[in-house]
Amino acid sequence: MGTGLDCMEELRQQIEKADRLAAITQRIGFALWQIQELEGVTAQYFVLVVQAKKGMGLFAGNALDEKAKKKTFGATINKVSKAGLLSAELESRFTNLLSERNWLVHRSRADSRGAIHSALKMQRLLARIDKMAEESLSLLREIGILSETHVKEHGVPEEYIDKKAKELLEQWHASDVI
Repeated sequence: MGTGLDCMEELRQQIEKADRLAAITQRIGFALWQIQELEGVTAQYFVLVVQAKKGMGLFAGNALDEKAKKKTFGATINKVSKAGLLSAELESRFTNLLSERNWLVHRSRADSRGAIHSALKMQRLLARIDKMAEESLSLLREIGILSETHVKEHGVPEEYIDKKAKELLEQWHASDVI
């Protein structure tokens, strides 16, 4: 039978493990959120540059966008790469992020079980996860620049782009859709 101190120590260790698990799952969720945003924006970029045609209309454009967003991240990266829309450096970054994303989704739990029991292992895991989230944001910015450049080259004024971006953000912030 354990002493009161033994029970307190066991409880403290259980709380530390629970706190580690909470930190890990929060960071995984954020990284996946960022990656999903990148997936959607990259699919949209593909539609904008390769599939969209002047005068096709909102309905047809939205249908292409929805279809493209149903593809896997790997399929989207493959299509964008085959279309020659990425520099070699950007293609390499996308490929590396895809590999990390696949690890996160399919193998991170099995590979990182020790992170719940060790602060050092947890910090290593969090650093890897945070790097994915940061790279997703960086690539989002790159795709945004490429998209904006494309539409400007096709005669869309910057003021119009800014106005539509502001309207879209306002719609997103006002939305109750879950």
